[in-house]
Amino acid sequence: MTKTGNDRKKPGSRRPNAERREESMTLILDHAEAEFAVKGYNGTTLASVAEVAGVDTALMRYYFGDKEKLFDAVFRRRGPLINAARFEALEAYRVRTGDKGTLEGVIEAFVRPGFDLAQRDDGHRNYAAIVAYVNSSKGAMHSLMSEVFDEVSRELIEHMERVMPEAPREVLYWGYHFLTGAFTFSLGQTGRIDRISGGEVLSSDFAGMADRLPAFVAGGIRALCALDAGARQAG
Repeated sequence: MTKTGNDRKKPGSRRPNAERREESMTLILDHAEAEFAVKGYNGTTLASVAEVAGVDTALMRYYFGDKEKLFDAVFRRRGPLINAARFEALEAYRVRTGDKGTLEGVIEAFVRPGFDLAQRDDGHRNYAAIVAYVNSSKGAMHSLMSEVFDEVSRELIEHMERVMPEAPREVLYWGYHFLTGAFTFSLGQTGRIDRISGGEVLSSDFAGMADRLPAFVAGGIRALCALDAGARQAG
């Protein structure tokens, strides 16, 4: 029996397997990201992700293996995008200011892309909360933090040294340590400052953080430089 034109599949009417696979993986990663952001690593299960994503747990295992590998995939997904924005901002600041750059400007170029992305949509806000969680963890999770973000962190320190050549390298490392702690905690959106301030300051105010954090950290680094210089003179 000859098929009519209506019976035949139109060319391109079936999506390629790779496209459907990519769509399924994105769906799973989006929902896993939200689950990990709200419930943390220990509170999230493959079954809970499968339920909110509307997929079979077996499909998740096929794509990602176990929960650890799923978490790793979630963490690695947005990191390169954020890093690219930071590298671009740091280089643009260097080109724009030359030898007149400031420590505040360098720090802002590093932190503002992350805050801006978190301000943009739920996905990036969820990712920001996960970064905050991972940066306060030890072991394998902190190795994941290093894998994704160490390169751009070293780039930041080089730019800090460029605008403050007189600063001891040790002081810049301490400055970075305190910066990354304040930065990632701010990404966590814990809501604690909301309660303490009676709503006057919000932990979801990423624009406000981006405006204030550079001045706060730069002032601290300069104070550390003065402290170091005083200790050297006393010694």
